[in-house]
Amino acid sequence: MRKGFVHILILFVFNASFSLIGQRYYSLKEALNVPKDSVFYLKVSRKKLTEIPPEVFIFKNLKGLDLSKNRLVNLSPKIAELSALEKLNLSKNRFEFFPKETSSLENLRVLILGGNKLGYIPMSISKNPKLEELDMYDNPIGDLGEGIFSVPTLRRLDLRGLMYNAKSQAEIRKKLPNVKVLFDPPCNCMD
Repeated sequence: MRKGFVHILILFVFNASFSLIGQRYYSLKEALNVPKDSVFYLKVSRKKLTEIPPEVFIFKNLKGLDLSKNRLVNLSPKIAELSALEKLNLSKNRFEFFPKETSSLENLRVLILGGNKLGYIPMSISKNPKLEELDMYDNPIGDLGEGIFSVPTLRRLDLRGLMYNAKSQAEIRKKLPNVKVLFDPPCNCMD
């Protein structure tokens, strides 16, 4: 029995390490030196970018794209060409308007928009049929809109860094009963 447990443990460790290898994020420089169809995760952060480099769009098999900590204010409509994209990190950029181009990403499961200047969540968020996680941490959101309440696959919503009183937090949680909503402690502010 002990020998069987050891074999199972070895298989588990091997499978876990193998899956982590597949999730390696390449820099753009590294990615340009390997076969384009073998790049699944790309990290182009901290580059002071004001637009997505056109080379990004040659990696049609991307599942994860990290564009965090740049100076992006909008997304190119070409983002729709990355149809396999499941995770998009746009945190700590300069978005003032929710990037509606993300609604064209049919396989998007995780959208990270924390640390921008977004004031509302548009109805177009409901057009993401597989969205499970939305990170809106530390944005000056004054209006959650109605679209967020129409995403049936949503499982996690990060609203930390936003000021909501206990009543507002309870109302949001009531409208999203199957979603883990993350808040900071409630403020003593009015509605």
